Order: sequence, then C-alpha cells, then structure tokens
Amino acid sequence: MSGPDHIAVVGCGFAGTSALFQLVDRYPVKRITVFEATGVFGPGYPYRTDECPDYLINNTTDTMCLMPQNRQAFINWLDATGTAGKVDRKGHLPRALFGAFLEDTVRTARTIAAIKGITLDLIPAEVTGLTETRAGVEVAYDGGTVSTDAVLLTTGRCPDKDRFSDAVGKAENFFPTHVSSAELDGISSDACVYVLGTSLSAYDIVNRLFSPDTGCRFEREKDGSLRYRPGPNGRRIILGSRGGRLKKMQSRHLMQINRRHFTLSAFRQLAAEQGGLTLDALADMVKAEATAHGADVDWQCVAEPYVECKDGDALNRRAGEILAGDIAAACADGAANFLVDMFSDAQLDIWDGFAERLMTPLAEKRYRMELETAFLTFGAPCPVPTAERLLALHKAKILSVRAGVGVPLRAEGGAGFHVPHRFGEDRVDTVIDASGGVNRMVGDAGQSALVAGLAQSGLMRSYELAGEAMPGADIDMQTFRLRGARNIYACNMWLWGPGFFTSSAFLMASFGQRILDRLYSE
Repeated sequence: MSGPDHIAVVGCGFAGTSALFQLVDRYPVKRITVFEATGVFGPGYPYRTDECPDYLINNTTDTMCLMPQNRQAFINWLDATGTAGKVDRKGHLPRALFGAFLEDTVRTARTIAAIKGITLDLIPAEVTGLTETRAGVEVAYDGGTVSTDAVLLTTGRCPDKDRFSDAVGKAENFFPTHVSSAELDGISSDACVYVLGTSLSAYDIVNRLFSPDTGCRFEREKDGSLRYRPGPNGRRIILGSRGGRLKKMQSRHLMQINRRHFTLSAFRQLAAEQGGLTLDALADMVKAEATAHGADVDWQCVAEPYVECKDGDALNRRAGEILAGDIAAACADGAANFLVDMFSDAQLDIWDGFAERLMTPLAEKRYRMELETAFLTFGAPCPVPTAERLLALHKAKILSVRAGVGVPLRAEGGAGFHVPHRFGEDRVDTVIDASGGVNRMVGDAGQSALVAGLAQSGLMRSYELAGEAMPGADIDMQTFRLRGARNIYACNMWLWGPGFFTSSAFLMASFGQRILDRLYSE
C-alpha cells in the first residue's frame, strides 16, 4: 500500500482512538499527529472515566468494537485485564469503563507506533483552523502549526443546542445537560423531575435518579418482573417529548436475519426503475421482509402509537402497555423483536443507501423532518435492564410519559416550572434537558472556531436538499471527503445529515476504516 506519510487526527474520543489504532496497526503511515482539546486522549464526550457510574453502555459488552472486524475488542480486554471481574457478556457496563479501555488503547497505540518506528505526537490542544496547501493541509492550534498530508476530523459531537435556557432563564433547578453534571446528585429526594426527551440520555437520567445510592432498590419478582421499592427516595419523574415514543429494546436472543427485500441491491434497482426511492417503497420493502421472516408487526403502533388516546392518562397507560410488550418481545425467541434486529443487521446498507442519494429529495427531506425520530426508536434501542426499571417505575406510578411537549416556563415566583404537553401541562420542581439537541448547521454563529473557519474558507459547506440548507455538512459520502476540500475527511457527527444517525461505535469504526482504505489504496 501507498498513501500519505503524515496524517493529523483532530479529536481523540472513540472515532479518533479507533482511527489511531487502525493507522498504527494496518497502514504504512510514517507520522501521526493527534489533537485533543480536553487533553484526555481516548474517552471523548460519552465515555469520560469520571462520569456517573449509572450511565451505562447501550450495547451489550460483547459487541463493543474498536475495529469493525473485531466486535469483541472490549470484552477481550476485560477478560485479559480482569478489570471488571466476572463479566456478563450480554450485560451493560458503565460507560466510564469503556472510557478506561479507550485510554488504554491510546497507550497501546503509542507502544505499537514506537515498535514500528512511526512518529506519534499527542497534542493536548484545540485545533482552531485548517488551511489547504499544495503539499497538503496546515493545522493551526493554540501552540502553533503543523503541516500534514491529510486530516481526519474525528471531533465527535457538534455543539450542544440549548433550546430552553432563554425561556426559563437562570433557574436554579434547570439543567441544560446531564453530562458531567455532579449537581444532579443534589436534586431533592422528593422532587418531581421533568426530563425533556425520551432518548437514551433520558434513560441515563432515570438510572441515576433511581440508583441504589439513593436508597431505593428494584427487586425481581417470582414472575420475573421487577418491582420498585422506593425507600427514602420520594422522587417522581416525567419523560416527555414531541412524539412521546419510548425506545425499543435490544434483543436478548438475536433473530437470524436473512434479508432479501430490504437490501442495498434492492434499493439501487428500485431507485433506477422509479427515479429514486420513496418512503412508501421503503415501507413496502420492510413489510415484505417482515412477512418473509414470519414477523407479526403492529404497523399502526409503529406509525402512530398514541392515535387512539383521548387524554394524558390514556396516553400514559398506552406508553406502559407498549413498554411491557416491547420488553417481552426483546426477551423472546423468534421474530417478536424483528424490526430492531432487522435494522441492526441492515445498518451499513441503510448508510450506503443514503450515501448514494437513492431517495428522492422530497422523500429524504420528509424523512429528516418527520420520521427520523420514530426510526431511531428502533435503530438506536436501549438495554433491556434499563427498560425493565422504567416499567417498574411506571407500574409504581413514579414515572409518567407525555407527548406533544412544548417549551418549559418558570412558575410565578420562580419556584418550579410549567411544562405544556398535548393534553395540558405539568407543574414540576426540576427540569433536565435530555432532548439531544445539537447544532448541525454549518453556517450557524454557535459553531467552533474550526468549523467557522472551514465554512468561511469554503472548505466545509452546508448539506442541501432541494436548494435548502439542512443539518450536516456537504460530504462526498463515497470518500468521506469534505466537498470543498482535497485532503480533509470527516468521521464525526457532521456525517449526520447526508448520512443517517451516526452514534454507533461499529459504524464510526467502519467509516474510519473506509477512509483509511481509500487513502492507502490511491
């Protein structure tokens, strides 16, 4: 293989660590320069080693990869080091432990680089600008500049979008994020807490507010269900979002999937015949796969889970019924959890379908605006143990679910909040934003100095659909190169826009490998 002698990796969370390890392990690179603004190389935003131990890895322990061809890297490390003692391979460990694994991976990469004679520089600084030259790319940071042949952007998340602070002001009990927020542990033990969002982040918060450290416990009943015992924990919690959809669960026993209808080749063929894929055509493909696999799917529930609910109590009851049914499906053998298993199996085909622009612009725009959140309830599922705790809290009338949630407002006098929803409003003591809002608009004033500079120079452009700027960057999805650049590649959240949701460790490791394979085959 031949390729660039010197690569800069900007950002060293999971994607950057995976790219670094793959570089020293498989490619004939001579020099690597890695930048990390926090100065902590490896964990990144979601896996900080000092993060709350109640925030769990969403995927099972035996599927956490470092390179796409080895999806058991984490469990192998745990077994070899004895870090966590006896490990449930199908369990869900704290995210901080995966962060420790990533830190160790960086140390290992340094050792491998030294053995192979690869120069590896780890620079604890934020990159503030990139300039393309005839020879490659000049990287600017607080301590100077570095000239490199190519740059891999692995900066992870886009900036958080604070959508509610303007409405609530500087309220004492409003938390704009749950990440690295020790103040959450100080929430009163009798507070009514409103969590904005029904995302995986919202489930992290539930685990934290009802952890064993708070004096409560969950007991397994004879019938296998969990029962909540509050002890001194008198908290109540409301999960609310626009759609009110709760996450589906990962299967305890994965179904054997043999796709014939929902495949990349089928996408390509139908797109060529019809001038682009429509959402109806894609839905028909999914339904054909369900029939072929003997899956009995409640399509009405998939499309509109709360359509028959006439008030807030009915919606909350319906949410509990769906949650109980989803847990049963995830724990059963056979095709009960078909959609979760099928979308997991098809994730690279779905990605490549987006990358090849096989949908019509109108269909893609509608998906982005109306359907993406619904898809992610299946495409980004939660662990069964977390769902069981939610159900136990719901049965105990400690947890409620809302839909049609609006902007929270401070109550008169500043004590507490009013949060509107589809059928009324709730009065609560504390509000936590877990809606997952991130700023993915390239030209927005809230972007980092790096992105602002890339946008101003034309190296990074907005992703567009039918002439309208959309979230995400304009990226050549075959090469992952910024379309305005020659030697700058994206392996981060800017892909979410032209591509579909990209938080999966497997997908990010796969994208890093694809970028490096192309760089070292040209």
